[in-house]
Amino acid sequence: MTDTASPRLSRLIRDTEGFLLPLTEAAEDVVITRIEFGFDLSTSNSLAEEVAPTRRTVTSRRGAEPAALPRRTLTSERDAGTAEHGTDTAVSGAVTTEPGTRSGTVVLVTEPVRSRAGLGSVVAEYAGAAALVLPPGSHSHLGEAAIGRGSGGETPVLLERSSHVTWSEALVHLRQLTEGATSAVAWPDVDDLSALAAVIAESTGASITIEDPASRVLAHANLGDDLDEIRRETILSGAIPDWRIAELEESGFLDTIRRSTDVVERPAEGTSPARSVIALRSEGELIGTIWAAYPAEVDPAPLREILRDAARAALPVMLRTLRRSPFEKRIRREALAAILAGSAELGPSATLLALPFAGHYCVLAFAEVAPEREPVLRFHLRAAFADAVLSQVESGTGSHLAALVQMSAPSNAAQIRDHVASTLRRSLPDDEALSFGVGSPVDRLDEVHRSWSEAAYVVDAVNGRQASGGAQAAPTIIGATAADAAAEVIGLRVADTLLAAEAAETAEVGAAGAGAAVGAGAAIGADGAEPAGRNPDAGSVVWPARALARHDANHNGSLLETLRVYFATVGNSAEASRRLHVHTNSLRHRLGRIEEITGLSTVNPAERLWLELAVLAHDRAGG
Repeated sequence: MTDTASPRLSRLIRDTEGFLLPLTEAAEDVVITRIEFGFDLSTSNSLAEEVAPTRRTVTSRRGAEPAALPRRTLTSERDAGTAEHGTDTAVSGAVTTEPGTRSGTVVLVTEPVRSRAGLGSVVAEYAGAAALVLPPGSHSHLGEAAIGRGSGGETPVLLERSSHVTWSEALVHLRQLTEGATSAVAWPDVDDLSALAAVIAESTGASITIEDPASRVLAHANLGDDLDEIRRETILSGAIPDWRIAELEESGFLDTIRRSTDVVERPAEGTSPARSVIALRSEGELIGTIWAAYPAEVDPAPLREILRDAARAALPVMLRTLRRSPFEKRIRREALAAILAGSAELGPSATLLALPFAGHYCVLAFAEVAPEREPVLRFHLRAAFADAVLSQVESGTGSHLAALVQMSAPSNAAQIRDHVASTLRRSLPDDEALSFGVGSPVDRLDEVHRSWSEAAYVVDAVNGRQASGGAQAAPTIIGATAADAAAEVIGLRVADTLLAAEAAETAEVGAAGAGAAVGAGAAIGADGAEPAGRNPDAGSVVWPARALARHDANHNGSLLETLRVYFATVGNSAEASRRLHVHTNSLRHRLGRIEEITGLSTVNPAERLWLELAVLAHDRAGG
């Protein structure tokens, strides 16, 4: 058992790993007493002391009272002076106080650190503090010989703020963490709700579920293999089933829980075991519940005592979970986006997401996942893999839900596809349709971007195949690898390459050459057709599809869709007519109009290829 009644430095560092990067280690686990900005700390200390002869002052405009020179000005002088003269001594104007007055203080140093000497000066100025939170980029000035290991004596532990959060967010979150920690009781030292649920289950012999006020499952721990139907459905869906909530509301049980400040019990009913529930409250507000389902052999009396203690121990963990959500989701999303984009600076993102540089990684790309379904998907993927980080990623071809999964052992793409599909089919409702692409597994974090690119192409290929597949089958979970959709993936890559090349060429031509670059489009008549045949300057790969789209918009037509379906059926007129719900003669007429408008024939191999690429590129570019 660890006493967590007082917030300690080690716990604070662990709980802020999502936005603070440790630069040095702590030799002593000191108690944290306050969180302050550096300029507030300097001001308050200065006001508490007699004005020292070395204190620099300036005269206010009214000339009545001397005012302390703002510390940001002093910092600029300090950095400039120390960088020029190569000394670690602060300039004479810096505000200093006795180290003992800063014991247990975490200081947020907002001024930029521009040199190794400047960093040494900051450390010297705040000697005696428990930790210093430095601006982003400060690690570049950290020399092995310049700053030693943090200690409980004079040298504070150094932390670096992530660029993904603001100073205000960091201050509020740090203070909330320390306030939450002070409300805890002696309990095993746990990092998150899942670990807490496991500890409670082990202590009580019951199966535990921790939920938020909306009855969504945040963590669970099950002892044994037997699950009653209600608990099984709750875990699989990530929330208490609607019918069960309605039942509990009607019986008044949920209302009793919401109003109670103690354990509420519900006896066993048929195959459903007895349940004990306790509400988690912060200043009277309901922030969650702990549910314990237990067999007949478990004595409810000691269970009540354990749940009471567990509720007090759970409070700071729940507060951290709820309070960090406003910006943790954003910084995790931005950190994952940097990894998927192949950023050269992976260190901060990897630290934020607690991902080792070497490991077994794979990226999944999902399409059209409703925001409310994302937590459920994350819940099941984390159960299927060692870890999973999810984030919506916007690109030129639309939005995808990216899932970076970390595996405990190597697997190939096909094995991952089958594992994910099996897990989701077993967990999600039968009427839920979901498609995903699997990128090739990689062994290094700096290669993850290749897996992501491949996965995104694969899911787009799967969706394109489904859209052109005619009659739709019942909703199902469909996964694919690059090998499963090789031809479609190659086509999408070619289309993107051609579009990128055209964009680069247009940029080079500039405004002066814009007219020539779109000469073919300018030559299109009001009805979408070109006068006197096709313009030889119509060299844009996407131009034929845009010409057809313009014609369709002007005439409420469907020539572009006709061409799309015709190619999807590999030129099978009978099948294309069936899918378009038109007679084959109407289809031939439409193909003739397409040739009139674009000057390209579906019979000529080269012109047919251009038309296919035009449709593909048009769809990739979003029209």
